[in-house]
Amino acid sequence: MPPAGGPDASDGRTTAHRLAREVGDVESAIELVRSGAASRVTLTGLRFAEALIERLRDEARRAGVALDPLYWPEDAGCDVTVRRTDVEA
Repeated sequence: MPPAGGPDASDGRTTAHRLAREVGDVESAIELVRSGAASRVTLTGLRFAEALIERLRDEARRAGVALDPLYWPEDAGCDVTVRRTDVEA
């Protein structure tokens, strides 16, 4: 068992799980907006927004949507708005 406050293998699994969940959430929002079911969707409290935006930018562009980050103070997290690009922001 790692010392108190030391690294734990479950931390890596938790991070990977959260990243995968956030990717799925953003992909779902892209599809929701692409399909016309919504003109915009805002996802709040994302920890991996920068990585998500980089990873999903091309997918979003092909779907006709933009990923707009709204960073929280002191790098505490980020909200991302997924919006159609053929409508005024």
